Amino acid sequence: MFRIRNLFAAAAMLAAAATLQAHENRYQHSVDKTVRYQGGKVSIDNSFGAVEVHPGDAGEVEVHAVVRASSKELEDAIKIEITSSATGVTIKSDHPESIHNASFSVSLDVAIPQNAPLSVKNHFGSTSVSGTHSAVEIVSRQGSVSVQDAVGPQKIDNAFGSIAIEDVRGDIIVRNANGSINVSSVQGTADIGDRFGSVNVTDVGRSLILKNSNGSVEVHGTRGPAKIENSFATINVSDVGGELTVTAQNCKVLASDVRGAANVTTTFAPIEVSDVHGPAKLSGSNGNITATDIAGPLSVDNRFGLVKAASIRGPVDVDNENGGVSLKDVQGSAKVRNSFGSVFLKDVHGPIEVENQNGSIGVGVASPCHDVRLRTTFASIKVELPTGGYNVTARTSFGSVTTDIAMSNTRSTGESLTGTIGNGGCKVDLVNANGNISIEHE
Repeated sequence: MFRIRNLFAAAAMLAAAATLQAHENRYQHSVDKTVRYQGGKVSIDNSFGAVEVHPGDAGEVEVHAVVRASSKELEDAIKIEITSSATGVTIKSDHPESIHNASFSVSLDVAIPQNAPLSVKNHFGSTSVSGTHSAVEIVSRQGSVSVQDAVGPQKIDNAFGSIAIEDVRGDIIVRNANGSINVSSVQGTADIGDRFGSVNVTDVGRSLILKNSNGSVEVHGTRGPAKIENSFATINVSDVGGELTVTAQNCKVLASDVRGAANVTTTFAPIEVSDVHGPAKLSGSNGNITATDIAGPLSVDNRFGLVKAASIRGPVDVDNENGGVSLKDVQGSAKVRNSFGSVFLKDVHGPIEVENQNGSIGVGVASPCHDVRLRTTFASIKVELPTGGYNVTARTSFGSVTTDIAMSNTRSTGESLTGTIGNGGCKVDLVNANGNISIEHE
């Protein structure tokens, strides 16, 4: 209820501002004042109007204010307070607490010493800061915020308005709600939080922490690790200069060119990961998972979706339910647990172990000599073996075991087969129930 009252209040304020536009030049006057800067922070507190801050002379603060009102009485009641002391410069717009059937605005254009710390509070108006070389803190409501060409830490808190940050040589902390965030060219760390707004980030010089909900996330270019959280919208991330961690709910996740490990978790949406320069750990449910070109071990945990992986330069471990599994070109071992879906493995250069239920298994062994252990029920098993030595044990029930490869020391009953291929060596252990087994030459 409190949130609804706030929304109605904001709507009323914006309606008043819209009414003002038709009469903005009816009553107005300017206030121009220059004060000496003696050190400390420049603090600006404004309501109902735009604030623009930019560099000026080193030893002074120059203020240009324009007061507009829908009545002469209100215009005269609005004051601009400007004070200077050893602790800093304060600029504040002061208006009557109770205003009936009237509207107003106060716009501020402030030139400050480039190295002066800055604090801005603004309500119902845009805020623009550029060219500063010190710490900046902005608190805004119902208005856009823009920061450009800044040096030093930047802390920005906004609601019901967009935030745009460009070319900052320092760390940033950004919070927003009900408004988008756009960040580019930050030569430091970035800590970003939003709700009900899209977030776009490019070119962060160090690490990134990003938390969002109900808004899309685009991240392209970090020179350090990235940690991202989101819900109910897509995450698209690329060119990460370190480890990537994504925790999401109801989010499609796309990740590529990760120069470190990738750890991705989501629900009710697909995961697509490619070009990871380290290990990858992917967890999902009710969505497909696709991984390609992983330069390390791959671990996948999924439910109610397909799992596809290719060009994996390390071992693969997959735990899936109610979905098929397809692995191709694995430069290591492959271990798969699945149910109610088929499992197909091709060009696996390491030991293979598959535990399946109610789903077929098809395996192509890339090179000898590695052990192969396959289990399933109510479906077929087919394994293709390259030239080499194997000790084969295969058995099924309510099905047959067949092979086109010559074996020695063979024992066969139709539903079981043991024998030696070549000189023996690697174990091929195949077990099925209610399904056929086929052993073929690659």
